[in-house]
Amino acid sequence: MVMVKLHRRSGASAFAMKTASSHSTSPTVVVCPGNGCNQIRQSNWYGRLHSILTEQHGIECVCESFPDPLHARRDLWVPHMRSIAEKQGDPRNIVLVGHSSGAQAALRYAEQYQVHGVVLVSATYTDLGDAHERASGYYPQPKAGGGESNPYLFEEMRKNCKNWRQFHSDDDPFIPLGEAERIRDGLELTDAYCMLPRRSHFFEHAQELLDAVLSLC
Repeated sequence: MVMVKLHRRSGASAFAMKTASSHSTSPTVVVCPGNGCNQIRQSNWYGRLHSILTEQHGIECVCESFPDPLHARRDLWVPHMRSIAEKQGDPRNIVLVGHSSGAQAALRYAEQYQVHGVVLVSATYTDLGDAHERASGYYPQPKAGGGESNPYLFEEMRKNCKNWRQFHSDDDPFIPLGEAERIRDGLELTDAYCMLPRRSHFFEHAQELLDAVLSLC
């Protein structure tokens, strides 16, 4: 997806509880942007999240521009994310915060690699019939005889990451709510899924998102 309240299923600050980590040090947060972001810290809420985490909470955060920012191809982004993880000491001790195309990359990363936590923002299941999105390589494709090619490996994702958070809005102009719900159901999320009304495609900072990230650190 081009990137230039909690109407939760349970009560008010679902992510206030801190998730226990098996690691001796706090995880590093890695911001995975939507496509079209040439200067990541000037795009959407990414730079603000980085500043809050590093300056106010002392949490390590990697917020750097990704290669191939327009097309966000899986064969470039997932290896790039792995190279970031491997520079952090224990590559498993990271939290991926993926927005839009970055959420798709985070899903596919978690198919292959262990990770402490993943926060999905505005994720979709299909390419929504968009050829440009289809070419990125993230999305399952229907087979003529039924079933899918390039399926999501949800079981592997759940094995590799035990801590998931997912956000979507009911008025996202690009991704219908049903798309996010298919991701939710594949990951078997319940209280970790949040539909926040009237947030569009999450172009602005959201306190609920910050709280979710902090709960994983």
